[in-house]
Amino acid sequence: MKQVARKNKQQGFTLLELMVTLAIIGILATIGASQYQDYIARSRVAEGLNLAAPYKLAVAEQAQANNGVFTTAQLGLPGFTKTDNVDKIEVSPMEKKGEGGVITITFSSRVGDGGTLTLTPMLGTGSIQWQCAAAETKRAAAQEGVTPNGKFVAGTLPAKLAPSNCRG
Repeated sequence: MKQVARKNKQQGFTLLELMVTLAIIGILATIGASQYQDYIARSRVAEGLNLAAPYKLAVAEQAQANNGVFTTAQLGLPGFTKTDNVDKIEVSPMEKKGEGGVITITFSSRVGDGGTLTLTPMLGTGSIQWQCAAAETKRAAAQEGVTPNGKFVAGTLPAKLAPSNCRG
């Protein structure tokens, strides 16, 4: 009998193919990890905005009840209890009609490197418009019938960590 020589077919990956595959996976993992950290920070910012909801309600009620002027004592808010992500929430008084009442949310270092977001009320006839502001946010144009707030101040939290309506 005549024997036929068979060639062995390659099975599996060559070393070069394996190295290229691992390099691509490493690059994708690096990019994904930074995106994931930003996602976690944005979810922590959402916690701060949720905690600020009672403050927004108190400001809106007092601004309407007192013709746009109130002190912080009139808000009747209890002291803020610090959380892992939010160090404090403060409200400035409205000393002149429609000027002040700015809510400042101060985040801990667990949210990026920390920083603040501000919520500035603008009073209209029977309504209130809020402007959320992260770092480098400019004052938004007020809608018709809404008075711009002269005490607007931007926060210090990087815009990439803030919700889209807080970037400017």
